[in-house]
Order: sequence, then structure tokens, then C-alpha cells
Amino acid sequence: MDEDTFAQLSAMSQNLQKRALALSHQGKEADLAMLMSAQALTMEAVKSLGEALNRINGPLGLGAAGD
Repeated sequence: MDEDTFAQLSAMSQNLQKRALALSHQGKEADLAMLMSAQALTMEAVKSLGEALNRINGPLGLGAAGD
């Protein structure tokens, strides 16, 4: 994953968390708010896995990333 993908995942995750929080405070759409929050957490997990894989593979041109 490249830095642009990481930035997009972070931005989407933050937006979903904000929206979920707003919905939960309104007392409406609690199920939707919970789903949005779960999706945001999933995006953060994908981002974390991508960063770990990038560290394992090393810089482009070395190891598996350069194949």
C-alpha cells in the first residue's frame, strides 16, 4: 500500500467515526451508528496491516516488494 491509500483509509475512518458519534448522540439509527463505527475500526485495522506488510517487505526493490 502506498501513502495515499493510508491517508484515504485514515480520512474515511475518521469521517465514519464522527458520523457514528453524531448518530449515536441523536438517539436515532443506533444500529447504523454501530455499523459505521465497526467499518471505521476495520479500515484502521487494514491500514495497520498494510503498514506492517510494508515494513516486512522493506523498501521497493528489495525483497518481496521488488519482485
